[in-house]
Amino acid sequence: MKHLKVTALLAAALMAVGSMTACGGVNSPDSGSTADKGNSSGDVTLSFLRAGTSEDAQIAYQAIIDEYTKANPNVKIEYQQIGFGTELDTKLNTLYASGAAPDLVRGPISTIAQRASMGQYAALDDYIADWDEKDNVIQTAYDVANYKGKQYGIAINIEASMLFYRKDYFEEAGLDPNKPPQTWEELLDYAEKLTVREGDDVVRAGFAFPISSNHQTLIQFARQNGATLVDEEKDEATFNDEKTIEALEYFTQYADKNLIIPFVNQKDQNPFELGNAAMQYLTLNTYVTIKASGVDWADQMMFSPGPGREKISTFGGCQIMFMSEQSKNKDAAWDFMKHLFTDDVVWKLVEETGATAVKTGLEDKFNEAYPDIGPAYLETLQYTEGMPKVEWASLFETAMKTAFEEAMYGKKDAKTALDDAYNQLNSERGI
Repeated sequence: MKHLKVTALLAAALMAVGSMTACGGVNSPDSGSTADKGNSSGDVTLSFLRAGTSEDAQIAYQAIIDEYTKANPNVKIEYQQIGFGTELDTKLNTLYASGAAPDLVRGPISTIAQRASMGQYAALDDYIADWDEKDNVIQTAYDVANYKGKQYGIAINIEASMLFYRKDYFEEAGLDPNKPPQTWEELLDYAEKLTVREGDDVVRAGFAFPISSNHQTLIQFARQNGATLVDEEKDEATFNDEKTIEALEYFTQYADKNLIIPFVNQKDQNPFELGNAAMQYLTLNTYVTIKASGVDWADQMMFSPGPGREKISTFGGCQIMFMSEQSKNKDAAWDFMKHLFTDDVVWKLVEETGATAVKTGLEDKFNEAYPDIGPAYLETLQYTEGMPKVEWASLFETAMKTAFEEAMYGKKDAKTALDDAYNQLNSERGI
């Protein structure tokens, strides 16, 4: 296998996402809001911990809380924002161990297995059963927060990745932009036709994906190929199977054929944003960023859920609303959670934070607001899967990143890379 030639990308400042104007108030009777119903159980203080560092989200959630507590003067909400990863884990460990757990947590899918298994997140099945808005929430928002048959949360945002592609680049290469690739073979064929080189250097990738710090690409393509990656019931890793090996071997072809612009996930600006890629899996936030940047090619973007093999599958990061089992005010916490899922509040988060419209009743409004990407994005949500729900999700993520990078840089063949990552994960788990 040829080793990748690492070429330095031009440094570029991150483009700021412009905040949009919120729509309507939170007390519209048509939205099923609970903010105007008050609370008859006396004065209540709720604590709400939200994982994330976005200033737009911090401001939006604070405004939602202020409006809710104004309509419910007997409720006080102590709100705190904290970073993801180790910062969130340390905070939750400390709070749960001290008996001071937050009543509500907005956290990533990676927390669900550990916290639910330890009895820290409360099952919401009984609350949801009596909720008159339960059928107005997209199914994926439930699926990603279901663990071992119990509903421990509801996703309030799903960052689904979908295939972005450039209409003008397709036409330049003699490809029909109304026929995006539907199979792996077509994706590779299109990538070859769309790649532009100067000498041996790729200056425009036909299909761009990060090589380093990237677990999403291998996960979604392995799933497309029918791999399970993890047996959640048996609590076992399974990603050293033939289907995952085949998916990783598929990607090494892009290295062998010199079709890649290497970049680091969540560090380097992606080639598509720079105009240096014809196709790339990206999220709604990237679309908003590109539109806000004012580049002259923004109207050339087109969108698709992407190709499939045994099935279509895309990777999605999920932010989920959880309730703590330790909460002494579960009814009040559920009332505020219901408020967060009213149409008006969900739409406020869509407009001000780039969140997903997780309510089915907002689909037409979402498509009107985003006529070019909306229909394809809502379709993509049907195929979106998140991280496996296991207590060792962080070890799994590291294993995927390591195997992918080693194979793509030619350090190991696909089978060896996955076998070694599998054995390392099991060693760290003490298996």
